[in-house]
Amino acid sequence: MKIFPDQNHYELLEISADASPLEIRRAYKKIFDLYQDESIASYSFFSEEERREILARLEEAYLTLINPEIRMAYDQGLIDLGLLEEKNQYQDKMKDPIPIYDFKKIHLDMPKPMKRQEELKRRATENQMIQNILAQDIIGGADLKMIRTEMEVSLEEIAQETNIRFDMLLAIEEEKREIFLPEVYMKGFLKSYARYLQIDENIVINGFLKRIEGKK
Repeated sequence: MKIFPDQNHYELLEISADASPLEIRRAYKKIFDLYQDESIASYSFFSEEERREILARLEEAYLTLINPEIRMAYDQGLIDLGLLEEKNQYQDKMKDPIPIYDFKKIHLDMPKPMKRQEELKRRATENQMIQNILAQDIIGGADLKMIRTEMEVSLEEIAQETNIRFDMLLAIEEEKREIFLPEVYMKGFLKSYARYLQIDENIVINGFLKRIEGKK
């Protein structure tokens, strides 16, 4: 068995090179729990500095392998080094979503940032359907899409302004659990999504997490 510093991302997460996004997410959560602050095993065998280094490497491995484009480049590096056979790579069956808007045109035609935010806040406040959705205890991806649609905002616009990948925003609205990130990242994405639409971020985060928990 290789020592920890010499392990590649798949070995760190204890998964095979053809692991699916869901398997990657589960493996990351399982091994992350082993090294987090409250872990007895973590304090028993590692110093604080070693534990932080391990967590940093685990996070790097996770973020690399959960991103299809970055994972492909990483795998090619392993292949070039003779550490991975091409036939053993994960074959992603999902196709990248095709934008239906002209991204550049949307950006150019968009009002100035401050004016845009004021306009979105007005739309959210005055739209009764949006207020009814936000009054719900549970808020699903379809609800978020309905709010966004009512406010006439495209996913491309949100992706452009928040720097969140389009396919991750789409996964949230369509509730594609197999490519969801750990909760800490999902909260960050939901917060940015809500803030851009000028709606209550806490309502969105709490409502969406309840929805996801209810589907387990």
